[in-house]
Amino acid sequence: MIVWLTGNSGAGKTTQARKMMREGDILLDGDELRECWPELGFSSADRWISNIRTAHLAKMLEGQGFRVYVATICPYRMLRDVVHGITGCRFLYLGGGQPNSEEYPYEPPTKKERLGSFLGVTVKMKAQVRV
Repeated sequence: MIVWLTGNSGAGKTTQARKMMREGDILLDGDELRECWPELGFSSADRWISNIRTAHLAKMLEGQGFRVYVATICPYRMLRDVVHGITGCRFLYLGGGQPNSEEYPYEPPTKKERLGSFLGVTVKMKAQVRV
């Protein structure tokens, strides 16, 4: 089984995934995965590539018997449709997490983020409808 948690930056995707996990489950965290492919930025095209790579990795791990939780921003409906086609995952959309809330204080975007598409700031998340 693959559960894909998505939403704006700071929405609590990783935190929620960790709460749902049981021993032996695997978490693919978007922030950690970005370190695996540092050539990707925050453009729409790079978000597509990152999510598709993540989908294939999640599917491979599921095929080896693991329950996989993915906590990453998957901002476009068409991209979620492609990810679902690869993985058959269930999507969970987490609302909230906008910058400068008490729970998630504002952290200025890095130079890399300012040069690209910063979700929740310069690019709006399109809410998920598939559950």
